Order: sequence, then C-alpha cells, then structure tokens
Amino acid sequence: MIGSKALQVFDYIVISGYFIILLGSATYFSKRLKLSKDFFTAGGNMPWWLAGISFFMASHSALSFVMYGELGYKYGITSIILFQCTLPALILAAVYIAKRWRRSRTSTPIQFLERRYSLYMRQALAWTGFPLRIIDDALKIFSTAIFLYVGMKVDIFSLENVVTFVGIVMVIYAMLGGQQGVILTDFLQFIVKMVIVIIIFFITLYHFIFSNYMLTPLPSGFLNPLTGSYTALNYFAFFVLMLVSMNTSWSLVQKYNCVSKEKDAQRVAWTVVILNLISPIIFFTPAILARSILPDLIDAKYSYAELAFSVLPSGMMGMLVAGMFASTISTMGSEFNVLAGILTNDLYKRIFKPNASEKELLVVGRMSTILIGLLIIGTSILISILKGLNIFDIMLKAFGAIMPATALPILVGFFWKRITARGAMAGLLSGAISGIGLVILNVYLVNIYKNQFDGNSSLQYWLNQGWDSLAILFNITITLLAMYFGSILNKSTEAEKMQVLNYFNDLRTPVSDEEIATAAAVSYKSNFQVMGIATMLFGALMFIVGLLQYGLLSENFSVILNITTGGIVLLIGNILYKKAKDSN
Repeated sequence: MIGSKALQVFDYIVISGYFIILLGSATYFSKRLKLSKDFFTAGGNMPWWLAGISFFMASHSALSFVMYGELGYKYGITSIILFQCTLPALILAAVYIAKRWRRSRTSTPIQFLERRYSLYMRQALAWTGFPLRIIDDALKIFSTAIFLYVGMKVDIFSLENVVTFVGIVMVIYAMLGGQQGVILTDFLQFIVKMVIVIIIFFITLYHFIFSNYMLTPLPSGFLNPLTGSYTALNYFAFFVLMLVSMNTSWSLVQKYNCVSKEKDAQRVAWTVVILNLISPIIFFTPAILARSILPDLIDAKYSYAELAFSVLPSGMMGMLVAGMFASTISTMGSEFNVLAGILTNDLYKRIFKPNASEKELLVVGRMSTILIGLLIIGTSILISILKGLNIFDIMLKAFGAIMPATALPILVGFFWKRITARGAMAGLLSGAISGIGLVILNVYLVNIYKNQFDGNSSLQYWLNQGWDSLAILFNITITLLAMYFGSILNKSTEAEKMQVLNYFNDLRTPVSDEEIATAAAVSYKSNFQVMGIATMLFGALMFIVGLLQYGLLSENFSVILNITTGGIVLLIGNILYKKAKDSN
C-alpha cells in the first residue's frame, strides 16, 4: 500500500512561481481591459474555443474533485454518470439556447432582469439568491483548503485553520481586483489543470494495473450506476436541476456574449459538451480506483487529494495545488464582487444613502467584500465540521432549495412572453418558501429518525438522497405553477407589455453584420501573445525545477516527469504565442 506524501521545497517553489505568473498576467489584462470594456460583454470578439474553455473552467473548481471524488470513492461510477447529467443541458444550449442568449444583448444579469421584468424583480432575485451564493462559495473554499491541508501535513494546522487561510487569500485577491482578465488567464489554468489531472490519471492506472491492486476486489456494484445511494430518481432530478442551472448561471451564460457570432456562441456550448463528456472519466477514475489503492481512508472527501499526493513526485504536487487553488480563485473573484455589489448598490446606495459619492461607495464596497468573506469563511468552517453528509448532498440541498425559485423566472421568462413581472415574483416567493421549508422539515425528520438508519436503509435513503431529489422536483413544480397563475391572474400594464414585446423582438432578431463588424474592429492578438508568454513561463518553471532535482535528488522519475511536463507546457505556450504574433 502506498502512502500520501507531504509538499516539499520544490512544490512550494512551483506554487509561488505560478501565483507570480498569474498575478502578473491578471495585472496586465486588467490595465488593457479598461480600454475595451466590451471584451467580456455582448459584442465581444473572443475566439469561440477560448470562450468555451472559460465556460468549462468557470463551472469547475477544486469542489468538483472533492465532491465527485468522494462519490467515486464511495459509490464508484456513480460520480461519472452524475457529472455527465450536464450533457443534455449543454446540448440544448448548443442547439437552441446559446444563440438566444447572444441575441438578448444583455451584458449583466441586472440588465436582463430589468429589461425582461422590473427593478423590483431584480432586487428580489438578488437577495433571494444571496444565501445560495454564500453556500456555493463556501463549498469551493472548503474544497480548495482540503488540497492544501492534505499536502501540508503539519499537525499544528487544523482543517479549520487552513480553510480560514484560504478564505483570507480569496478576500485579498478580490479586493485587489485580481478577477480582471479571468477569461484569458483561464487558458493558463486550463493547461495546468488538464496536464496535471491527465498525469494523475495515467499514473493511477499504472499503479492499479502493475502493483497488484487489481487483485483487490472492488465492492459489489461499484461499476453499476444504479446501485448504492443513488437511483434513477436521483439522476433525473439532478439532470433537471442542471438543465436549469447550466442555462441561467450568469458566470456561464455570459460566455455566449463574449463571441461575435451566433454560430460561435453555439460552438462555445458544443466545446463544453465535448469537454464534459470526456473530462469526468479522466477526473474521477483515480478516485474510483483509490478504493483499492487506498482502502483505509477515514474520510472519502480526501480521496482524490490523498491519492494525488501518493502517486505524484515532488514538483508535480505543487503543480496540483497551484492548479486547484488558482482555478477556485478565478471563479471567486467575480463572486465576491457580485455579492459585495448587492450590499453596496442594492442596499446601501438605494436604501440608506442614494447620494453617496463614488469614493464612499468604493470604501463601502471594500468593507462589504470583507463582510462577505467573513460570512463565507464562517460557512466553510461549519461545513468542515459537519458529519454524516456527502459534499454532493450538501450542495444538492442548497441548490434544490433555492435554485428553482431564482433560476426558473430567468429561464422561463427567456422563452415565454406571457410570464409577467408579478408572475415571476410569485414563482420566486413560492419556490423559495417551499424550498427552505422542505430543508427545515428534512433536518427535523433526520434528527428524529437518524438512530434507525443503520437498520433501515430504505428510511435512510428517503430521508437523504430520495428526499433531496423529490424536493427539487416539487420546488420546480411549485415555482412554475406560481409563475403561471401569478401571470394570468394579474394583467400587465400597457407599458409592461411594450417592454416585453421589445425584448422578444430582440430575441427574434439575429445579430447583425454591423454588430459583428463592430466587435471584429477590436483586436486582442497582443493579449493572446501575453497569454502564450505566461504559459511558456510556467513551462520554464517546471523545466527548471526538474533540472534542479537532477542535481539534488536521486528520483529519476520525478526529474523526467517535471522536465517532460515543463517541455510540453513550453511548447503549448510557444505555439499560442507564434500564432498570435503571425496573425497580427
């Protein structure tokens, strides 16, 4: 049996070097983007392949590896199938929804809500979705902390200490404005993450096949997705939830507005379809095989991290931590700003001090960021001490309670003009009350009957996974019914009818050649050159680490792997740099 190793000096060199490169790239892009704000909005001129990579990265953080890795270690192939429940939602987007988002010509969720419904609907959705964002961000910070915690192996630091440290780093990054240029730096993160997880995938297969772990039988039904704690009902409910989430989450759908053409928006979605079809096999197979390689793990949440630190040599472990840490930072920067913006603009400015100066709002915004950070860190620590629940189940309860109420008014209002602002508000309130009420009732019942779970697996299922899935479907039904009856029982004013008519006229109007030409007039080739340089710098860093190890260590495998990986990343960066330079 192999054992998990601690981070070494070379790993900390890789982690430090990566953050220096990332911060330098983000600083450069931040200055450039002040002169080209539409780069991230409708009318953008981003290549579809880069927008697709950014979409993929925005939907994955360290949370994916912890959450689905835990499922893989416990229930086998279930983790891969659940992840691939996103595919039908993305195929629908590729065929139909992506081009409509591009035609919507809205650059922010606030703009969409005000155009389609009303200012009051904007306020209501912002505040209703606030708790969900806090929990989601807390899960991401907690998951990132796991990789650092498992790698450090320092007894004086508890998991709660590491969670706090990671949260503070995220807050500081957000306050410095490091989220600017995220889409371009996502390419570097994508390369780093994919290279390291592919290495982990093949090294794990090697250990499994050639180290006699194949002789250790996997649990019965481990390769059957319909055994264990997840049934067809759970897959269906999660598929429906992903259908709503993947097509309304603004951090994702805004990528469709970053390209100039409708066909490119569809290509963005198809890119993510392909990546989401292949990636879970590479991502989560190691956690599944860890059941044989590391059969005595006390906590399955650590499965992917423990396995990675068991099979990776020095240098590569630092690359893993850097990739997981930085990918979470890239998704968290905008999250902190959105949440702080709600407190600053929708609460302080609109209610308490409408005439506040820009300088005052900046101070309030920074203080709001700190407050949001403290809330998220506190929630992350609470998650770290919870027992008896999978991370996936925690996520499902939170999303199932709030997501239908906050996302369906966007998705349905996007296609059905008869839904009014009052109907959307009725759906929002009814769905939120239903969702939160079911969670409270579930917690109450679990506390009453939890002592009977060991002898009654059916009771345990229906008060956990079964309850969560039925709650999702029930909340969706309640939200849709409330939206429908709220719309037909309250007639719209002529002004509201005209507002909706104008919006749907835009949806029927393809993006014009003039709009495409305006976007095409802006060139970002120099940005791609810098992105290529950043990628080459990281490749050079890994290459140098390998050379240093050659002189200081006797581990030939570590030397060869670091030098080879560095060379591959150098080559990718060089190709990108030359293509961008030649096209200028």
